Amino acid sequence: MQQQGSTQSQKLNETQLMLLKLFSRQMPPEQLQKLRLLLVEFYDDLVQAEIERLSKEKDLSQERLDALQHEHPKRTFYS
Repeated sequence: MQQQGSTQSQKLNETQLMLLKLFSRQMPPEQLQKLRLLLVEFYDDLVQAEIERLSKEKDLSQERLDALQHEHPKRTFYS
């Protein structure tokens, strides 16, 4: 039995298509590395903003997170 998706093509979304058009030319490795870092920083900013929003919405201080960690000994939290 073949894995689903191994032979099926998936349609690209609007963001993927836009990026393909923008970067259709070959890039030197240094530029590619800068682009990767830029995208990682972009997504890191989004994640940090969401964490901040949820922390305020759910009143999750570091003390509260520490308390939750001790309440759920089977769950491991990494810092």
